[in-house]
This record gives sequence, structure tokens and C-alpha cells, in this order.
Amino acid sequence: MDNLSVHMRITSLTPSNEDVDARRITIRKLSANWGKITDVDKILNKAEMIADSLAGDGQPFEDLGLEVQEALQKHASAFLYTESPLDVGVCAGNAALSILAGVPGTGGWTTAEVYSNALWSALAFQPNLTEERREILRREVLDLAQKRSRLAAEKARERSPVPDLGNLAVTIAEGAEPTTTFKEATGATIEALRRNAALDREELDFLWWVQLSRSRLLNRAFVGMAEPLRLVACGVEAAGHLRRLPADLHCDLVLRTVDDDPELNLKELIEVIGEDRQVLAASCNSTRVARHSSVFPLLHALATGEVDTAGADEKRKASIWAGRALLEASLSRMCDNGAGKL
Repeated sequence: MDNLSVHMRITSLTPSNEDVDARRITIRKLSANWGKITDVDKILNKAEMIADSLAGDGQPFEDLGLEVQEALQKHASAFLYTESPLDVGVCAGNAALSILAGVPGTGGWTTAEVYSNALWSALAFQPNLTEERREILRREVLDLAQKRSRLAAEKARERSPVPDLGNLAVTIAEGAEPTTTFKEATGATIEALRRNAALDREELDFLWWVQLSRSRLLNRAFVGMAEPLRLVACGVEAAGHLRRLPADLHCDLVLRTVDDDPELNLKELIEVIGEDRQVLAASCNSTRVARHSSVFPLLHALATGEVDTAGADEKRKASIWAGRALLEASLSRMCDNGAGKL
């Protein structure tokens, strides 16, 4: 919230100290409430509403507008979101920044990680705004979401130091079964070894798939496919071999065959993919994708063929579409199954 005074200029050229302070308290309340959400679909829904409030004409979803209004009226009783809709985006965007500001742990799948990846996906697909002040806030949330996502993916794959075995004690009491401290002495060591072995297995599975150079989803070699299809298929299929959200290395391996890297809009991409889009879409949860189409715009287009969403007309390189396929498919899979056991 360090830039709140700057972002307040979105709604007023000369905001008062009271205006800024009221919104600062509101932002703290919103971020605290949103950070406690544990239901994945509710987090995705909230991320969609936040992203929407930062884009387009700034008119928020009614649910978000009323939520911000209720929180802000406790400190600015005359506030109505219908009269100042951009205030909703300012509060929601800064609340998102607060959630994303924490340092990720090694778990790789917390509320903040769902927010960061969902906001990254939704905001990156939006067209840039012509209003400079609003675009600065939108870009600040996008950049932090992307940074947090990448850092969390790297932290989640850090190997654990393996501690030495603890002291084992055996107690033999007269007339009772012997007892030991075996679990206490070995638990931390075994847990670290299990985690490291699982991370090794993820890495090996992914690298074996890379060496295979064949799409199991499309049941044919990647060689010979049109480049946009090959890259998007790689992105979708790679997600199935991950136990955590993707790191930069996974994206680099998905993009290992980039050659011409043509630029296409969403309609042109779907046309190149052709009938294969249904096979690719079938690997993801179509119900969740349809429910949260602004977080999963590419997967939604693969599932439905619909290409009329905001941002669809922008031409993107095939490598960008491939990175998006990896991001969306990984997030969708994690939402379905949770983090793979480590």
C-alpha cells in the first residue's frame, strides 16, 4: 500500500488525508478477509472480480462494489460505489497487492499462490489501458502477481536439508510393553528424504517427457505439427507432469522447439489448432474453466471455440501462447487435485 496516495489520484486530483486514511483501513480489512478464503473457486472468483475492476471502464461487479462499499462506509459514511466506481478498483487492487506482498514458503499451494497465478493469468490477457494512472495500478498488480508466482514455484522446489537422526530411547517398564521414541528420533529425517525424493521424481518425470518428444494427448510426435499447435500442446501436456505450479525452467523446456514464433490472435490460434483443440481441452476441468473464463481464456477457447473475449484480438507470439497454456493448465490441474504430495 506504499503507493496508495499515488493511486488515489485515479479518483481525485487532490485526495484529502481523510480520504487516503479511510481507504487504507478498508484495504487492510479487505486483504485480511480475502486472505482467509480457502475455497479455490471462491478465490478464483475474487481474483476475477479484482482483475475486472482494474480493467476496461472500471465498472466493478456488483458483489465486489457492495463489499468495498460496506467496508469503506465504516470510515466514509457517504461513499456509494455507483457514484465512484473507480474507488472500488483502487481498494481492490491495493488489497491484492497486500496479499501478494508476503514471502512465499516451500508449500507452493496457499491462498496467496492461487491469487497470484489467477491474477497473473487474468491481468496478462487484458488489453493495456489508455488511462495512464489506472494502467500503472493494473500493471503494478500484474507485475507483483507474476513475481510472486515465479518465486513461489522456485521456493516450492527447494530441497530440504536432511537432519541427523535424533537420539533413540527405549523404555522398559515392569509389567508393560516396551516403548520407544523411534518416530520422534527419525520423523524429521524421513520427512525431508521423502520430500526431496518426490521433487526428484517430479523432475525426472518431466525430463523423461521432454526426451520423449511425443504428445500422448494427441498421440503423435511433436515434430511435424504446426508450430503454434506444437507449443500450445506442449504447454498443456507439461502441466500434467508437475506437482506444483510451474517455474521458469518448466516454461523454458516447453519452449525448447521455438523456431519462427509467429504472432497470432486468439481466433487465428484456434484455427491453426483445428480439431485438436477438443482433445487438448478435454485434459482440463471444463466446468471450472467455463465458470472462470477470464482466468482461463485460452482453455475456455479450446473447449468452446469462443474467441470474443476482451484481449482476444491482440496478436501474441506462439511462445507467449505456450507459456499461457502451461500457466492455465497447471492452475486448473492444481485447483482440481491440490498440490502433489511431497
